[in-house]
Amino acid sequence: MLYFLTILSNMTKIQVFITAASNLLLIYITLFHVKQIVGTYKYMIIIFSFLGIGFSISDQVAKPVIYSYAGALLCFSYGDGWFDESLEFRQAALAIYSGIYMVILALAAAQFVYRYLALVHPDLTKWFKGFGIMAWVCYPISHGVVNGLLIFLLASPDEYSDQYLRNEFFKEYDLEITNVARLSMIPFDTAGNLRIKNATFLLCLSFFISCQYSIIIFCAVQMHLQMNKELLKFSVANQKLQRQFFKALLVQILVPAILFVLPSLPFLITPFFNIEIGFNPALNCALLQIYPPIDSIAFMLIVSEYRKIISKTLKKCGSKAQNQSVIQFVT
Repeated sequence: MLYFLTILSNMTKIQVFITAASNLLLIYITLFHVKQIVGTYKYMIIIFSFLGIGFSISDQVAKPVIYSYAGALLCFSYGDGWFDESLEFRQAALAIYSGIYMVILALAAAQFVYRYLALVHPDLTKWFKGFGIMAWVCYPISHGVVNGLLIFLLASPDEYSDQYLRNEFFKEYDLEITNVARLSMIPFDTAGNLRIKNATFLLCLSFFISCQYSIIIFCAVQMHLQMNKELLKFSVANQKLQRQFFKALLVQILVPAILFVLPSLPFLITPFFNIEIGFNPALNCALLQIYPPIDSIAFMLIVSEYRKIISKTLKKCGSKAQNQSVIQFVT
């Protein structure tokens, strides 16, 4: 298992540079070249891209691995993180990693609300402007801060959790559990007594995720049902753009849902039923790092204005390179 984790750790090092390159390209094109995207949604795209970069960097600091065993859920830090600091530092990094993920999910929900209002109730988008900007910015940030604090305060390891997981953790990873930064969630002890702190966190985490996806699903369904009727109010060019935004939003939320949320749901539920499942979800954290570059690349491929700008730039670069080759050949 340690060899497997080492491979995953090396994979994420490559992913962080791909994430930075793709998201910085998206930010640059959005800021200086795109004309059709303006106002609040433009800021949302830029902030979302920066969050993707921050999420990848936080992964390199925290090096998170999720492990499930007989009614227990353990999130621990493994590998050579970019900052080889104390266990307390890495434990805090795990909480920050969790918080940033919740910020991304909540901001995705806010984007769905904005696109839904822009399509169905455009007059209400005024609440996303002016002082309203503070509301949609504070909404995801508050979710991230609360989630990060909850996991740090309510899932901190204690003597019981270390003792409960020590033998199995050593057998699986050949590591002493107290030598790694970790956050443990065991809602019931062996006598069946409820462990209030851990149970509260698991319930809160499940509630937060469910709320965001409920918002997203509601807005997505309503947009799908009303899109044909509402698009008649827009010009032909704007109709095409609105459809592209809708497809891009679906990609933004379906990719992390498929790679991380849906596979992880059983591990949030099974601790309450003391069920042991054989699959180890360590791969999920590595798969989740694929999300930020996929998100930015998919957005640029789906929205035609980005495709045109990139294609035009590549053609110019190709022509310059060809001309330079001809000049060098002649001289």
